[in-house]
Amino acid sequence: MAPDSVGPRIDTRAPLMFVENVLKTAKLVRDVERQRVVVRENKELLKKINKIYRTKGFLNVDYSYRVHQSLHTDARRRRARAIERQNLALLSRLLHRKATVDSNLPDGRRKTPWWSQPAAAADEHVRIDFWERADRRLCQLAIELCPEVSSGEVTLTGRGRLFRIYDGMLVVIRGSRLRSEEELPHDGRALENVGRGAFVRQVLDEREYFLIVLRPLRIVEGGKLIGRVVASSLERLDLISSYGSKFGRCKEPIYFDRRECL
Repeated sequence: MAPDSVGPRIDTRAPLMFVENVLKTAKLVRDVERQRVVVRENKELLKKINKIYRTKGFLNVDYSYRVHQSLHTDARRRRARAIERQNLALLSRLLHRKATVDSNLPDGRRKTPWWSQPAAAADEHVRIDFWERADRRLCQLAIELCPEVSSGEVTLTGRGRLFRIYDGMLVVIRGSRLRSEEELPHDGRALENVGRGAFVRQVLDEREYFLIVLRPLRIVEGGKLIGRVVASSLERLDLISSYGSKFGRCKEPIYFDRRECL
């Protein structure tokens, strides 16, 4: 070729086309796999729907399965049955109890509550000293017993520790455990409109509890009013209440010591 024929040229041919640039084979493979998954799931769904129609809706239910039970299940069931029997007995006594107060009576025939009547000279009192820990005396409460209540019904003897102090509500003193059925109360009455300073005897689970009410309560189940804190000692209830908490746990160990006087 002669040197004079050499010169620049322009390639105007179309570029080569590859299959990967046009078909996107990886994307096609993913689309095919996705379609197969959808078809397979639709088939399984149709099988389940068909089985539901044929078996009235029972699907994959193992009726032989039993939930794991703890070792205390039987004890809880016995306890629940005992509580149910006690509630039925209480309900029976409440239903057969005749009303002792008739609000329709004229004012002249209504009885004045014993704590509103003038105190007699021979009224019986019980005094309870309260101690913080074992060496610091907090206060003393003087409790006037009801006329029909004897000091023997207050079975607090010697020195003991307060069971619970519910802040602004109750002071609970745990008494002794009752040993015989004759000692259990059979009236099943519920005290209503219990005022501040009331001294109530309550029996729960064959054990005596003595309650000192810190604020008026609408009702106290299974309780018997046996006395009231005298007016001169009411202000000391706030001091005792300050050692309690919402759930009854005492902030400091509080002890009591009963003293009798006439």
